[in-house]
Amino acid sequence: MKTRTYSAMSRKNVRTDTDPYFAKEGLPGVALCSVCTGIYKNKHWSFDEEEFKKLSKNKKPSSVVCPACQKIKDGYPSGVVTLRGDFLKNHKGEILNLVRNEEERAKGNNFLERIIDIEDGYDKIVITTTNEKIAQRIGREVHKAYQGELEYKWSHDNKMVRIEWAR
Repeated sequence: MKTRTYSAMSRKNVRTDTDPYFAKEGLPGVALCSVCTGIYKNKHWSFDEEEFKKLSKNKKPSSVVCPACQKIKDGYPSGVVTLRGDFLKNHKGEILNLVRNEEERAKGNNFLERIIDIEDGYDKIVITTTNEKIAQRIGREVHKAYQGELEYKWSHDNKMVRIEWAR
């Protein structure tokens, strides 16, 4: 049996030590994202509006751009979800609400799980995400709610996933 060693930068089966957007040693102390008001503290990114206001007034923490905001700025997705089919055309609003709700739930578990963009075309929707986990969640929840066909296509290093759903 092969043993894997995870660095301090891995959490809940999400390996961040191979993600180029995460600093290898992490950030020292406390830092605030200048874009989304995320807070880096205890080697973890989170979101708390009250704490952000308090920290930005009382202390002088480092101002940085969190990995999710940097990926969004660079247009660097780790997940691509494509939804298509006749069913989609007639239920676009419902499905987009489900997708947005899933993003909110995902951010509750990991603040860095975000949607980069939603391209809403006539017969398909393409959603790009900051990591592969939220793409999986979106695909799974759409499939659970509306059935249809769901397919996962992983990259060689498993840091990129393409998910296709159709009905």
